[in-house]
Amino acid sequence: MELMMYKDSDLALCTKIYTAAFEAPPVNYGFITPEKATRYITDLTKTPGFLGYTYWQNGIMAAFCFGKLDNYFDGSVFKVEELAVHPGFHRQGIGTTVMQLMEEKLRFYRVSAISLQTSKDIPAYNFYVKNGYEEIQHSVCLAKMLS
Repeated sequence: MELMMYKDSDLALCTKIYTAAFEAPPVNYGFITPEKATRYITDLTKTPGFLGYTYWQNGIMAAFCFGKLDNYFDGSVFKVEELAVHPGFHRQGIGTTVMQLMEEKLRFYRVSAISLQTSKDIPAYNFYVKNGYEEIQHSVCLAKMLS
């Protein structure tokens, strides 16, 4: 088990994991193609402040977590953009392990907090709550559909 910094050479494996994770149960989005996943992941990796980790088990990439560091006046916050575990590794505690290892690394770099956004009606919500994440009081996510 090893958490590694993302390298550009990891793109193809991350694309496979992302596509498999979000097209399989329990998510079943039904619209993520390898091409869309590649474009999305590439865009994430080019974001200013990008920080990505890949998780390897027995020489096989099993998961990844991507986000970005935002520097505020009172410290840095790591904003999780994506966490994906290959379905073949689901229910083995890998998501929790990735988050714990990542938290250790972020503490070393004096990151003051981790934030993320997820939907309440998908399994990820319960996963994050189980791992100690809490809803921020008086905070809301707003969106306006343009089509």
